Amino acid sequence: MSRIAIVQRFLPPVSRGGVGHFAHGLATVLSSRGHAVTMFSEDPGPPGAPYEVRRVTRANATPRTRRNPLGFALRVGRLDFSAFDLIHAQGDDQFIPRRSAPPVVRTLHGSSWAEAIHNGVYRLSPRRFLLHFTFYALELVSDLRADTVVAVSRHTGRHFLRLDEVVPNGVDLGRFAPDDAPKAPQPTILFVGELRSRKRGDLLVDVVRRFVRPQVPDVRLWVVSPDRVDGEGIEWWGAVDDERLAGLYRSAWVMCLPSSYEGFGRPYIEAMAAGTAVIATPNPGAQEALDDGRAGLIVKKHDLGPALCRLLTNADARRTLAARGLERSREFAWDRVAVRYELIYEAVLERRAHHPAV
Repeated sequence: MSRIAIVQRFLPPVSRGGVGHFAHGLATVLSSRGHAVTMFSEDPGPPGAPYEVRRVTRANATPRTRRNPLGFALRVGRLDFSAFDLIHAQGDDQFIPRRSAPPVVRTLHGSSWAEAIHNGVYRLSPRRFLLHFTFYALELVSDLRADTVVAVSRHTGRHFLRLDEVVPNGVDLGRFAPDDAPKAPQPTILFVGELRSRKRGDLLVDVVRRFVRPQVPDVRLWVVSPDRVDGEGIEWWGAVDDERLAGLYRSAWVMCLPSSYEGFGRPYIEAMAAGTAVIATPNPGAQEALDDGRAGLIVKKHDLGPALCRLLTNADARRTLAARGLERSREFAWDRVAVRYELIYEAVLERRAHHPAV
């Protein structure tokens, strides 16, 4: 059994971000495997979390100060981690002193440089570009200082000088599992993410309105997003908990996430685990999660409308794709992910025992 400190700034249900869900999922499965896990976060622990949560917050914090990309990292750097065997950081580890702290495993969940391009340049947002460029500079520091660097995909590692291991994200195969209930009675497309970001929900809304609805008049678009959207055939769900989200995955005919960039893309594997066919546009996360198009359709954005129509009107094609996706999703089971991290932890601790940090 190891005493593991996990550093992750945001956690569900306060944040729907994929990194927070990864940290929670990994901490949960590691706890079930006998490790003593403590999460260091600005957010409170999810209800029922089997691990300890220590909040690292600034006194009198405001929404503005919570957005400071350096504040949390500076506070983490002042913490005493001497009671732990190792630190598993999802970010914000740049100021942890190497000489006095246990070894650090750093997981890179994507490249903020790629996000700077896709959220800033492509979306014409200088503010987003500068924000993500700052994050990328911090990621480079982590990449050089950590004892071991892990990326969630092969492509993510291409943006960094060091990469020691590739371990994918995990999915709860029990929660996001198919059941015997029938799909929604009408053709239904599910989208999960922001509308006006690299997730490109606004692109999907436009494609459904202009191309899909004229050919599939009874189509419904379910939108799980913090960004409100209305219109004929559109159902906006806002933010939902995991139980409701799993039900939407199971009921939808198709899950479509046309992101321009994903470091991994958690909704892809959740939809596959729920037995639903997936459509994506080309991005690194989709290529790896969907096995280069064998477990889900990957089409260019100008082919998105025709691909959606073909899938919505062909039950056999949906069943075939859903079966391939379900089989693929088993490779992302949390137990498999946890075993790979345990091997990484063992190697890091053995290396540190023979070569103490200087």
